Amino acid sequence: MPRIRSCRPFAILGAYLLLTLALTWPLARVLGSAIPGDSFDGWQNFWNLWWVKVALLDQHTSPYFTNLLYHPTGVSLWFQTLNIFNGITFLPVQLAGNLFWAYNAVVLFSFTLAGFGSYLLGLYALHRVGVKPGAGLQAGAFLSGVIFTFSPFHFAHLLGHMQVFSLTFIPFFVLYLLRSLEDEATRTDVRAQRKGIGAWRNALMAALFLILAALCDWYFALYLGFFTLVVLAWMAFRRRLRARHFLSLTVIFGLTLLVTAPLLAPMVVESLRYDFMKPPPGQIVALSGDVAGFFIPSGQHSLWGAWAARLRAPLSASPSENTIYLGVAALILAGIGVWRWRSRLGLWLLALVTFAIFALGPVLHVYGHVTGIPLPYALALKLPFVNIARTVARYDLLVMLSLGVLASAGLAALLERMKTRGIATGLAAGLILLALLDFAPLPYPISPPDTPAFYQSLAADARGGGVMNLPMNWDRPGYLLYQTVHGKPLTAGYISRTDPRTLPGRVPVINRFRQLAADINRVDDPAAWAPTLFEFMDIRWIILDRYKMPPGPTREYNEALIHDIFGDAPPVYEDDRLTVYETTPPYQRLPFVEIGWDFGPLQSGPSRAVDETATITLHAPQSGDYTVTIVPVAGNAAPWRLEDAAGVALMTSDGDARSVTIPLQALTKTLTLRALGPGLTIHHITIKSKM
Repeated sequence: MPRIRSCRPFAILGAYLLLTLALTWPLARVLGSAIPGDSFDGWQNFWNLWWVKVALLDQHTSPYFTNLLYHPTGVSLWFQTLNIFNGITFLPVQLAGNLFWAYNAVVLFSFTLAGFGSYLLGLYALHRVGVKPGAGLQAGAFLSGVIFTFSPFHFAHLLGHMQVFSLTFIPFFVLYLLRSLEDEATRTDVRAQRKGIGAWRNALMAALFLILAALCDWYFALYLGFFTLVVLAWMAFRRRLRARHFLSLTVIFGLTLLVTAPLLAPMVVESLRYDFMKPPPGQIVALSGDVAGFFIPSGQHSLWGAWAARLRAPLSASPSENTIYLGVAALILAGIGVWRWRSRLGLWLLALVTFAIFALGPVLHVYGHVTGIPLPYALALKLPFVNIARTVARYDLLVMLSLGVLASAGLAALLERMKTRGIATGLAAGLILLALLDFAPLPYPISPPDTPAFYQSLAADARGGGVMNLPMNWDRPGYLLYQTVHGKPLTAGYISRTDPRTLPGRVPVINRFRQLAADINRVDDPAAWAPTLFEFMDIRWIILDRYKMPPGPTREYNEALIHDIFGDAPPVYEDDRLTVYETTPPYQRLPFVEIGWDFGPLQSGPSRAVDETATITLHAPQSGDYTVTIVPVAGNAAPWRLEDAAGVALMTSDGDARSVTIPLQALTKTLTLRALGPGLTIHHITIKSKM
């Protein structure tokens, strides 16, 4: 690999930084007061940066569990898009400036360094195919970075997926992986050859960048693992695979596993014990790429974006996931490169085709139509933990990396025929500009915060207690933005994988707000039980946000339930957007049933199925005798049994409703409902004091 002049790297970095500022305009005008994106997932990643700071500097605890969401129990963040690298690396920016500066510093860093890494990879690849030092080598390598870092895929995920647009370290890993596996005879570092340290140094560098990539997004480790397999397959086909290559790979992946084990081990344990992090049936297919997506421009494009958006409408998934456009200029140049150096670009062509097929998922999609034709990724899903990665269209990032290298070879092939330097420079600049124009999303959407003024006054309130934001039938990322201002714990919260172990869907009254319906642990009078449940959940403030629930059933249900609970009591704050109530301690605490997360999903009726066993927890205000009544769905003949923690039967039924009196010495008691036959479905469970 040719040496780079000492000042050239800074010039290249500066060029990618300037292009980033230009192509994300008007972000440069609002770096300290807004973020790029569509006001959705961006606020989750905004919160991630804030939470890492709170966890490390304020609470002195692990960032992988938070007590500020799903209060009062908290929630695990092992499967959150936490991108811990960004949270720690840009913590000084957050402290010196604010969260907006930190978030946007991640943007500028990610785009600039991703471009530079692809430039270095382009230099390496072009040198390997035989491009001589000069304008062709430099221009081609620069184009490689342009295609990778300014691809429509990258801009689509800039809408809010920080963990995805932080693809900075991928080209660096690929570069050092290939260098660690290259033949001894082709090494240009004579000193390293003489000392015998070249391959090991490169392996260590590859491990470093794989670790950094994984700390941005675990998906990246999966993608790069598959990329490594492609490289090995190519080397085996070319009969270049040697024992020492496996030693290098052992260093790379062994060191990566060793360093990341403290984070990976809890994730593996949790994935073996629970399955909530696995996508529901059909979601992986829905979030797969479409063949047409490779050839339809991004809906963000400056000139033909509206037209492209109409063309893209039949494609599955959201625009941030189905945007995998390759680009006309990039494809033409890649074709020229393959034609000129087809015998030396086989690896990159193989990688492009392989990951394009992977991005299409387990079943072929053709312009919105799921054909039912199985694809190779269906086999990959049988591998351990691969089925946790739900958005397989993101393999497109390796498609764009490979396409950038192929296109760089095409540009170098054209420039090698230019005898006049001025003509060569003009042609290179023109083709790079064409590639940029094919991708340009100007002006890029900007998301300023919409935080209501009330949250500033809430931040100044020193009292404890949590905030229940309404509506909460599904979690809005905006509530996370507001929490970065007021700092109070939230009853719920937008996380990457909904955790069924959290409380809002499992206790009475609160689950009505969560599900917009009564559950099987119903209470006759929500107004009577609400103070008890608010105290149990440590809820002090209830905030209805009308901007988050336009007129319709959601608003009507929430407002009616709030009126049932608070009656004519005046709110503590109200404006055209918010209505805020404060809860009061219960006059009389009442018993209630908390249903376990191991029940089946809530069905109409209400009803929930029991698959073998399900738990219920009895909560009592004081010790005494309590009557528990379990009522299956009418006509359900499946027998069942209620057991205590030791497995002793408290009551048994042939399938009809039953009641039992249970003496409670402690204020909580967990019982097991065991199905003694298939099809047990429960209509409701109640608890009443016998006093």
